[in-house]
Amino acid sequence: MGLVGENGAGKSTLVKIVSGFDDGYTGTYEYQGRETRFRSPGIAEQAGIAIAQQELSLIPAMSVAENIFLAGHNVHAVATKRSLAAKARRFLDEVGLNDVDPTVRVDRLSIGEQHLVEVARLIAHDPKVLILDEPTAALGEADSIRILDMVGKLAAAGKSIIYVSHRLDEIFKITDRIIVLRDGESQRPRRAAELNVNSLVELMLGRKLENMFPERTADHKRELLLSVRDLWPDGMLEPVSFDVYSGEILGLAGQLGSGTGEILAAMAGSCKTRSGKIDFAGETFLPRNPAAAIRRKLGYCSDDRKYDGLFLGRPIRENLTSPALETVSRFGWNFGGREQTAARSLAEKFTVDVSRLGAEAGVLSGGNQQKVALGKWLAISPKVILVNEPTRGVDVGAKAEIYQKMRDLADEGAAIVFTSTDMQEVTYLPDRIITFYRGMKIGGFDLAGITTAGILKEITDPFNETNL
Repeated sequence: MGLVGENGAGKSTLVKIVSGFDDGYTGTYEYQGRETRFRSPGIAEQAGIAIAQQELSLIPAMSVAENIFLAGHNVHAVATKRSLAAKARRFLDEVGLNDVDPTVRVDRLSIGEQHLVEVARLIAHDPKVLILDEPTAALGEADSIRILDMVGKLAAAGKSIIYVSHRLDEIFKITDRIIVLRDGESQRPRRAAELNVNSLVELMLGRKLENMFPERTADHKRELLLSVRDLWPDGMLEPVSFDVYSGEILGLAGQLGSGTGEILAAMAGSCKTRSGKIDFAGETFLPRNPAAAIRRKLGYCSDDRKYDGLFLGRPIRENLTSPALETVSRFGWNFGGREQTAARSLAEKFTVDVSRLGAEAGVLSGGNQQKVALGKWLAISPKVILVNEPTRGVDVGAKAEIYQKMRDLADEGAAIVFTSTDMQEVTYLPDRIITFYRGMKIGGFDLAGITTAGILKEITDPFNETNL
C-alpha cells in the first residue's frame, strides 16, 4: 500500500501511530481484527509491526550481523561473531544482499546496502507489517532498484508493506493500493491501476498542477560567467573542467559515488581538493572554506539540510539571514530590525509563511525547510548557486515551487548548478547537462539532446560494460 501526500499532510503522524511511537490520538486503531493501542515501538514490534525510517538506526562500527541481532531477539544470549554471521545469512539473502559478508562493518557498505541491512534487521523479528518511510530518498538509481526489488519479494512472501514515498514513479511500480493524505485527512483508497501521475497529484494537492517543471528555452546569447579548471576533489578519479553561463541551469548528472556532489562542495570550499581553480568575476581562486566562497557570491545548498543546511533550533528569520550577517547587524550587533525586514522579504520570495518567522526552523515541513535552505542564499545576492539534491524528501507541490524559483533566479541572470539522483529532475529541469560515472566526466547534452535514456546510458554504462 502506497501512502502519499504533501509535506505536513500527516503521513509521519499516521506512521508513528501505527508503529507505536505516538499513542496520543483519538478514534480507534484495529490490528488483526482487534482494537488496540500500542504504548511503545517495542510493543508494536513484538506484535509484528516494524518500521524502517528514513534516518538509519544502524551502528556504523559494528558488523552487519551484530546490527541485525542488536536487540537480542531470536538469538542466544551468548553468541560468537561466526554464529551470528551464519544466522544473519538468511535475512541478508531475503533482502537481496547475497554478496554482502555478514562480518563486515556496516560503515564499509554503500548507503543503499545499509538501507537493506536495516530492513534485514526488521525481518529478523518476523514482522507481519513492514513500514518503509522514504527508503530511496537518499539513493541513486541502482540502489533504488534494489530496494524496489526487495519490496516486491517481501510482498510476494506474504508481508504487508506500507510504502511512504515522494517519488511517484516508485508508487506506481510497486503498490497495489494508494491512500492519499491531504491536510490531515485521508482520501478514499484507490487501486493503483485506477490512477496515473496527474490524477494522483491532483488528489494530493486538491487542485491540478499544470506544469511540474518550468518551460525551458534554448538561449545562445548567454555569457560565460564562471570556469572550473582541473578541479580534483576527493571522490573523483581525475580532474574535471567545465564552464558555467549566466542565466542557465546546469545539471551534473551521475549516480551516488560519481563525484558530482563532491564537485559542488569543492566549488563552495566545503571539501578537500587536491588541485584546481575557478575563474570568476575577473579573479582566479579556489575557496578553502565556505566563507571564502560566500564573499565571492557563491551560494551552496548541501544535500543534507538537517546536518549543514539549517540551524534547526534557531528561528526561521535567523536561518534566512545567516549567510549575510553583516547586512543585518551594525558594528557586530544585531538589534533585530534589519534582520526582520530582510527575513520577511526573503520569505515572501520563497513563499514561506512570514507569520512563522519567529518559529524554529526544525518545526517546518520538509518542503518548507528546503525552501528556507535554498532561499537564504538570496541574502548575499548570489551570482552562482550550487545545489545538491534540490528537492530531496520534498512533496510534489513544493517541488514545483522550488523548480520555479530556481528558474526565476536563472532568468534574473544568476547561474544554477545542481546535481540530483531524481531522473525526472535531471531530465526536465536543466538547460544543459554534464554526465559523470564513477569519478570521471563522461560527456554531456545541450537542451535539444537531453533524454532520460541518453542520460542513464552515460551515468550507468558509458563503456558498454554490460556487453563485455
